Amino acid sequence: MKNRIATIGNVTIDDIVIYDTQKMFLNLIGGDSLFSAIGAKIWDASPLVVARVGKNFPEGFSEQVKQAGMETAFVKVNANDIHNWALYEPGGARQFINHLTSGTHYDMSITAEELPVSCFDVDGIHVAPMPTDVQYLIVEKLIASKKEGQILSWDPQELYLKEPGFNQMAFKMLEMVDLFLPSREEVYAMCGKDELKHIIRTLAARGLKAIAVKMSVEGALVYQSKDNRIYHIPIYPSKTVDPTGAGDSFCGAFLTAFLRTGNAIESACYGTVAASYVVETIGALNTLKMDFSDREERLALVKRNVQPI
Repeated sequence: MKNRIATIGNVTIDDIVIYDTQKMFLNLIGGDSLFSAIGAKIWDASPLVVARVGKNFPEGFSEQVKQAGMETAFVKVNANDIHNWALYEPGGARQFINHLTSGTHYDMSITAEELPVSCFDVDGIHVAPMPTDVQYLIVEKLIASKKEGQILSWDPQELYLKEPGFNQMAFKMLEMVDLFLPSREEVYAMCGKDELKHIIRTLAARGLKAIAVKMSVEGALVYQSKDNRIYHIPIYPSKTVDPTGAGDSFCGAFLTAFLRTGNAIESACYGTVAASYVVETIGALNTLKMDFSDREERLALVKRNVQPI
């Protein structure tokens, strides 16, 4: 059975420049909502991408997403799309810089009032990084209509978490969602610098089913309420070409696996494998052109290297 997954967030237009290879890839569709859906798709879920699109969003992009086997619920708005330069420096360090004509996060973040009916009647919903106040209202609306057995996951946006009002909203959301799937940087922005294991245990007291803190090449730390333990999940040793979207794909795959297994550790391994494919190619939709026939082998390798801490 294919789980139905809705991923709510942004879609973007990305221009990628890689210094080491002196290559440039322009006008690619990306964004956290799309990459999260791709993570779910790699593990045979049926994803719905929910986002705003702007007045300069290429018409062909929506059709490309559908041809890749994902449904879309795009809300057209009269603003410029988010258009990023993804600049990769020597050795792999990167930074994102918006085009001068780019829309803002607020311009291009779908609101609670704009959520389509189709995104409520699914098995799992992932709320991808957007401004915290936008996420809060979305989560409130989702909770009000949450059906039995539905799982809600949330990944915050680092840029907003240090502002006191937004920080309070973020902590309230911990008591509303089932799965908290932040990056290490987002955890520190939200909670301050402290030992990560201590922070995770403090957050877990809010009643979450699971927490997975993504740590880039260092893998992830995962807490599951079933046994009240924290585990380290290593990365799969991919040949990284472009890490854009890896963390988002982890989230989509994690939610998909959690719906099937209820096991946070196994779900994190599924997420790790999804991310391992995303980093091996350039451009979100190009990931789905890859051969996933070795995904079970990758999964087995990751599982063998899981360690309780």
